[in-house]
Amino acid sequence: MYLKKLILFFSFTISSFSQELGNLLDNLNNYTDKTNLNIDYKPTAMTVLYASDLESFGINTLGEALDFIPGIQTYSGTAFAPFISVRGQSQPLNTVYEKVGFFIDGISIGANNFENFPISLIDRIEISKGSTFGLNNPYSFVASINIITKSSIKNSNNISFQTGSFDKRFTSLSLSEKLGSFNIGLGFYYLKDNKKVDAPSATLTTEEFGTSFDRKKESLEGKEDVGFLLSFKNDNFEFSNRYIKSDRQNNYGFFNLLDFNDDGYSKYETISSELKYVQDISQNNILESKIGFLQNNYQFNTYFYKLEPNNLGLYNPHFNLDFAQRDKYLSFLIKNSTFNNHEIDFGVHLSRKSTVKNDFYTNVDEDYKIGSLIGSSYIPNTPHLTKLSGKDGNISDIEDKTNISYYFNDTYSYSENLTLSFLAKLDDFKEFDSAKSFKLGTVYSNDSKNIYKFILSKSSKTPSSMEDSMVGHLRVYGNKDLKNEEIESAELIYIYSDNKDKLKLNLFYSIYKNGIDSREFDTNKYKFINKSDDENNYGLELEYSKLFENRSKLFLNSSYNIFEYKNSYYNFDINTPVVSKLTTTLGFIYPLSSKFTISPLLRYYGDKNLLNGTEIGDVLLTDLTLSYRFSKESKLSFGAKNLFDQNYYYYGNKTKDEKMLREGRTWFTSFSYDF
Repeated sequence: MYLKKLILFFSFTISSFSQELGNLLDNLNNYTDKTNLNIDYKPTAMTVLYASDLESFGINTLGEALDFIPGIQTYSGTAFAPFISVRGQSQPLNTVYEKVGFFIDGISIGANNFENFPISLIDRIEISKGSTFGLNNPYSFVASINIITKSSIKNSNNISFQTGSFDKRFTSLSLSEKLGSFNIGLGFYYLKDNKKVDAPSATLTTEEFGTSFDRKKESLEGKEDVGFLLSFKNDNFEFSNRYIKSDRQNNYGFFNLLDFNDDGYSKYETISSELKYVQDISQNNILESKIGFLQNNYQFNTYFYKLEPNNLGLYNPHFNLDFAQRDKYLSFLIKNSTFNNHEIDFGVHLSRKSTVKNDFYTNVDEDYKIGSLIGSSYIPNTPHLTKLSGKDGNISDIEDKTNISYYFNDTYSYSENLTLSFLAKLDDFKEFDSAKSFKLGTVYSNDSKNIYKFILSKSSKTPSSMEDSMVGHLRVYGNKDLKNEEIESAELIYIYSDNKDKLKLNLFYSIYKNGIDSREFDTNKYKFINKSDDENNYGLELEYSKLFENRSKLFLNSSYNIFEYKNSYYNFDINTPVVSKLTTTLGFIYPLSSKFTISPLLRYYGDKNLLNGTEIGDVLLTDLTLSYRFSKESKLSFGAKNLFDQNYYYYGNKTKDEKMLREGRTWFTSFSYDF
């Protein structure tokens, strides 16, 4: 089965704690350049990817970069935001996914929808897997992803252009300049394409009404993204602002029916601003203060089944959403070094979540008696939409939510060879049970090459607003009785490193408690539930890299993950559903000359178990990227992905065979100039 017999390595690296802490923990994220980035000797588990290596392999977006990491797989759902499976974890019947925290230069930007963020703006990506939590960190439950931008690094200016398959158009600009005492960072990008993918598994007929429509079986996946980053920084102050907007089509549709026209869309918008002030308050104490806000807006437009034209006065079911939430926060963190061999951080974070928009528009709704009752179903009798807002909008609980987080971390250097760490956090939510988290870590090394780490942790996460109080306009209902989800983990990490070789092995075991999934409680009506069964999650991850004398580089990343998914209502007991247990990437950057480089990349995905008892077979995808440097500053690249045009599938919820065919061979050409 392709590479299975070749893959005896199982995957690299690092999980747990996360740069999100970097939000409030400079001792974990204050690495502004590669020479200061020495995470191997810290009691954390983190993976670092450098953009220069990723670009050599034709990896152009954050989403593609995440698939390079052992233990992480990305896949898209049917119209909802893409999913990120960490270590095989998934709740296939829950389309709300807010378990991974995203950060730009240590500042939280939300839980998802950033897969198109361009590598051309990035210096490196810091990824933590496992139980991850920080002071200002509401989303990082199974992983944290911190993007360190080029604009945050002095004298790092770049402009890039790209074109490719699906009429792709892309440009980005990164500037980092000095103005008086301030370092100013500016980033901008724009991306647009008209992506369409054959959809042989798509449904064009509703079982409920037997209606169908005539259209080509294509998944419409076009997108248009724009982003702005602006920051001002000196020795004490930092003022950072981010704006990211992503408009996309509804691919396989919201209801597992292809949209029958091009009017369907999903729009995501993120706005964040933060002011940070750092001050020495005594010889051994530093105070870090932050005030800011994060707003995430979400809109969609979709139809259900097609009834028009007819002579009965009936119309196509039409749904539209305009939903926005804003987090305002204030935090204080003190870094103390009074005691010998101790680095102690303690702080408090106050936040308030407000629902800014909560408008749902529809021309048919059974619960609100909108439409005409024909038989046992409501049918639209007008094309005009009724606005439902307030407690009748997207969520029913629109009261402001307050949270006070308390944080403590002590890193103790017991000797030159041994470091111990204890971290604890309490999230005191007004409307939910308090979330208690902790982590114990050790690092041991008696030479400069071999490092051993052991980590025990427990993290807790409250239900999201959607899981808690979603109004059932789309036949999915929230549940006010949901408990906090919890993960208890143990990790053993080994690192070997010298000037040319680096090996990381991570063995982990986790227990996932109170997992939130969904179940049918009435005909075609579903609600979120806590599962009564614990779900075990364990595996091995490996990362290996080697630098050769001729400047060529070898990368081998692999993982084998088991997640024992259970849902007693449907009698599901599935060993790692919808994603592969075994994944491997093997890449080689080979300089043919001082100017010309060729970089093949092999991506192997093992079998995927589906909910219907069948499986998606394993597949080996081959990518190839050629790069030519006109000078030290300018580079032209050409790449082909899935070079041999292999059929590759994602899991597809309620498609005909639970499969979603992905695109075949694609290509791109890019030009980059540093100045």
